[in-house]
Amino acid sequence: MRRRTTWISTLSVAAIAAATLVAAPAASGNGLPRYLDVVASGLHGPTHIAFGPGNTLYAANIGDAGGPGGITRSDLKKRTTTLLVGDLGFSPGVDVQGNGNVLITSSLGDPETGVSAARLMKVNAAGRTWVQADTLAWELKHNPDGQNQSVDSTTNPYSVLALPGRTIVADAGANDLLEVRANGAVRTLTVFPVIHDGPVCSAKPENDPGTFGCDPVPTDVELGPDGFLYVSGLSAEAEGQGRIYKVDATTGDIVRTWTGFPPLTGIAVAPDGTIYAATLFFDSSVIRIQGDTVTEAFVPVPSDVEWGHGMLLAASFAGVVYSVGADGFH
Repeated sequence: MRRRTTWISTLSVAAIAAATLVAAPAASGNGLPRYLDVVASGLHGPTHIAFGPGNTLYAANIGDAGGPGGITRSDLKKRTTTLLVGDLGFSPGVDVQGNGNVLITSSLGDPETGVSAARLMKVNAAGRTWVQADTLAWELKHNPDGQNQSVDSTTNPYSVLALPGRTIVADAGANDLLEVRANGAVRTLTVFPVIHDGPVCSAKPENDPGTFGCDPVPTDVELGPDGFLYVSGLSAEAEGQGRIYKVDATTGDIVRTWTGFPPLTGIAVAPDGTIYAATLFFDSSVIRIQGDTVTEAFVPVPSDVEWGHGMLLAASFAGVVYSVGADGFH
């Protein structure tokens, strides 16, 4: 839990502008590449998206220069977006349960320098909220990765996955996955290993004496058709240390790791096992992994990807959600 750069707690206008300078392919009449179509707009710094009942799409917005953050609900058929709930602090994670309740992650304070509260929360259709679990209390009591808490971020619940009878939280500050049962019981499912490879991470000093390496930062979690969890991530220190982890959904064991990517901030898995990942920082692309073949499609500042209704969606930190056609990947 080494004190990390502001990769995912604060996103600067300059960084967004730099990312959009990546060369785009030939555009259609609306200025977009032909394989991109805007399906939702009116968002403000969306970090994660999730399909809801019917034609709805929910987004967790952390805010931008154009408006505040909060959880929005878009009707993909009517192309309208409304605010479900706001004023929850830094709220980057969202998913929807089968009963329609919306799960969100939220923290108060700065995830890098210290938070006063960090929670998994539920929101019903009327906008009523309640706390399901306290991730800050769990981290302070159990400290699953065993690192020095006094000089580092403790918790940053960044993504959430709704599963039958339980919820998985990807904690970007604690470097782990938490499992939260319906009764609020919490357990640590997975602690991600410190990254030691690469010229930066192989020599980077850590908080604790005699240790070195870069902290792993899980940014999103999804359930694959094979029953395993797929987790996107990045390094707290090195730009080129994007990772995808395949995790046993019951034991929490990491069974495979993909490396060699730019920092990854979102992940989706299609029914045929194809993996998609968003690269918000420095690359402006969505990566596609089909077996041993890796291709990518240009998408302006993509913060997350989601698969559903037979289509791939990519949230852009610029405030829109695109559908991404297969012909965009090369």
